[in-house]
Amino acid sequence: MKTYRPITTLQFILMISAFQISVAFLALPRELARHAGTDGWMTIFLGWGLVMLASIAMVKLMKHNPDSTILELVRRYMGGWAAKLVTFLFMAYYLLLAYDGYAVATLVIKLWLMPTTYIYILVLLLLIPTYQIAQHGFQVIGRYTEIVSMFSIWIPLVYLSTLHRAHWLYLLPLFKEGWLPVLSSIKIMIYPLLGIGQVLFLYPHLVKKEKAMTAMLISNTLTCLAYLGITIICFVYFSPDEIGEYNDPVISILKSIEFQFIERVEVLFIAFYLFVFSCIWLPAMHLVSRCSASLLGKGRDKTHLAIWCIVIEISFFIYRPSFMAAAQVNSSLNFIGFVMEFVLPAVLLMYVIIYKKWKGGKRT
Repeated sequence: MKTYRPITTLQFILMISAFQISVAFLALPRELARHAGTDGWMTIFLGWGLVMLASIAMVKLMKHNPDSTILELVRRYMGGWAAKLVTFLFMAYYLLLAYDGYAVATLVIKLWLMPTTYIYILVLLLLIPTYQIAQHGFQVIGRYTEIVSMFSIWIPLVYLSTLHRAHWLYLLPLFKEGWLPVLSSIKIMIYPLLGIGQVLFLYPHLVKKEKAMTAMLISNTLTCLAYLGITIICFVYFSPDEIGEYNDPVISILKSIEFQFIERVEVLFIAFYLFVFSCIWLPAMHLVSRCSASLLGKGRDKTHLAIWCIVIEISFFIYRPSFMAAAQVNSSLNFIGFVMEFVLPAVLLMYVIIYKKWKGGKRT
């Protein structure tokens, strides 16, 4: 039996939550405002309910084979060819997530900090630490996420300092256009909640597997509380007519904050937020290399990681994405992520349950 480097429950919680928040945090208030107006914050509660249902399905699925990942579980119940197909799908999916993370991060850096620097140069600078950390697996990534989370505690305090300029009447009246805009906007919450699929690979690493469901509850709740807080702050700071005009309202709001010891708070925020950004591409790149090595059946994970890092750098050298292209990738990930993290685990869970009942009935 393959042994996995253990991770703690805290690392499990933070890795999932940080993955979710990393990139989607910046544009979520704008997207909710465009689709549901100032009632968009209510959609976050619906997203929480949806992601919890998916989390329950994932944990129940992994309990059927607790000492292996989803790849070994599919191989056991569906055979080698099905396992190869699922491995390829997850490899392509996490590669797209990593690419999206690099694209959004470098576009934000280029827009706010380094406008004259080529994107492929920025990506290269990000890929070097990616390889150094991701090659060591989930245990080191978990420790890294713990450190990043600990040093991110100041971020909510900065946003709370903007509330002295809040106009709470912007939120009223509730349900301006009824329930329909709120309900239809739930599709916007799919992309910000992607990351729970890590459970399918993290579960065998978890020391206390009996706490997996509780950990998922805490992780998803932390994520949605962060989204709820920043969305409401943006909604009461910007008027309903202007919030949709800002590309990154979460950053734009920082321009109103002034301290005696620093002139531009948003510069410090973006520079530090790079560590939070990295919480999406570090586990994603590790999973890409892991799936790639499993698919080919040869080569070490770190070798595959190095190859994929080179592939990503070449892709950004050949094609330099814009904000419009990044938005199109996000839109695609809404559908692809829903299939991979919400639909596929539920389908596999039903298959395993039916398979076990059929096998059990056959023996009797």
